[in-house]
Amino acid sequence: MLKIRDVREEDRVELFGMQKDFYSGEACEHSIPEENFEATLRECIRSREYGRLLIIEDEQGIAGYFLLAITWSNEAGGQVVWLEEAYFKEKARGKGYGSQVFGWVEKEYPRARRFRLEATAQNKKAIALYQRLGYRELPYVQMVKDAQ
Repeated sequence: MLKIRDVREEDRVELFGMQKDFYSGEACEHSIPEENFEATLRECIRSREYGRLLIIEDEQGIAGYFLLAITWSNEAGGQVVWLEEAYFKEKARGKGYGSQVFGWVEKEYPRARRFRLEATAQNKKAIALYQRLGYRELPYVQMVKDAQ
């Protein structure tokens, strides 16, 4: 049975290890500085207004984490929940936890008009899961400009 809870300060070391693994794997195109992990942890402990960092636990302890971002979309007609990051430790993969987490998110945010995520093209297993759960590819080119 999975337990999903908000991150706590005492999760820092294990969380940062999982985040380093996430950003060095096939789910991401590049790594990010550890200061970003710290800033995200601090903000998600301070407030759940627009970001939520959650820990996934099973019978053996921490099994993974996920990060949500909450936005508003005129296109969707309301609240959008972005699944920014979803990570499961190696021992927790292939157990159906991904489907359970996505189901939890949908129940936790009943007012959401859209659930959205990104995936790298090489992350085939994740993409297959997302498609099974009803996600579809958008015909948009995504662009970013980082603040200096």
